[in-house]
Amino acid sequence: MNLEQLEKESVNQGIPIVGSEKGKVLEFFIEFLKPKKVLEIGTANGYSGIILGSKGAKLTTLELDDKIAKEAEQNFKNFKIDAKIIIGDALKTIKSVDVLFDLIFLDFAKKSYIKILPELLKRLKKGGIIIADNITFEGCQDYKKEVMNNLELITLIIQIKDGLSVCIKK
Repeated sequence: MNLEQLEKESVNQGIPIVGSEKGKVLEFFIEFLKPKKVLEIGTANGYSGIILGSKGAKLTTLELDDKIAKEAEQNFKNFKIDAKIIIGDALKTIKSVDVLFDLIFLDFAKKSYIKILPELLKRLKKGGIIIADNITFEGCQDYKKEVMNNLELITLIIQIKDGLSVCIKK
């Protein structure tokens, strides 16, 4: 199976994934940054994690649903992605992650973006990047306002589909 086939399968199953357009943006940042350690909040079936880990980064990913995490685990094996899946509520499981990351991808419960942000900033290296999906969703507006005004971050909004925010930690 390739990524295009996984995308079609995901759409057919109703699994929310970033898709190929936003996937190209993630691929750009992976190619440009060549991160060694990546954190993903919201694994789903592993589609975005496959992109995030495609250049050999160690991927740590947090997922609430253990059933879909099993599917992600199989997809990671098929694509030879070095991934560790932590199952549970990300607002709690993030506290057990004691690593500094080069890149963090945020794509889970939109209203929780703002709640998890302080924990993400503690785990992001200086010069590291946080990319958040669905940034134009109503539930993300407080997060968007915070990252646009946070003096520790330089933030760019990419208007593609329902938006991505890209923040660099100063």
